Amino acid sequence: MYGVWKYFTADDGQIVLAESDYLMIGTLEAYEQIRAYFGAEHVCPIYVEVDDGVRLQRALDRERAQEQPKYAEMCRRFLADEQDFSEENLQKAEITKRFLNKDLDEVTQEIASYIR
Repeated sequence: MYGVWKYFTADDGQIVLAESDYLMIGTLEAYEQIRAYFGAEHVCPIYVEVDDGVRLQRALDRERAQEQPKYAEMCRRFLADEQDFSEENLQKAEITKRFLNKDLDEVTQEIASYIR
């Protein structure tokens, strides 16, 4: 029905660490692979978390706005994220600093300060 999906990041020469800094968004698995490839000294995780109820409500609001909501898929993705970003997996990925997304302005300022 859907076929096999594959995600990857290719080293196509666009990332030149000696010249610039970069921001990427990805899963814990992607983070671990990027860190292994470029070296831990060049990769800094920024983990933003939000209360599960808020996260689920946001997903529900987005899904309701669709022409044909797919609530079962929304639930599947929510549960998959619960496993993918479990405490065990966060510890395995050595994620120690977390940013709580309760207020967008506050968390944005906190992240910007952390980056500096």
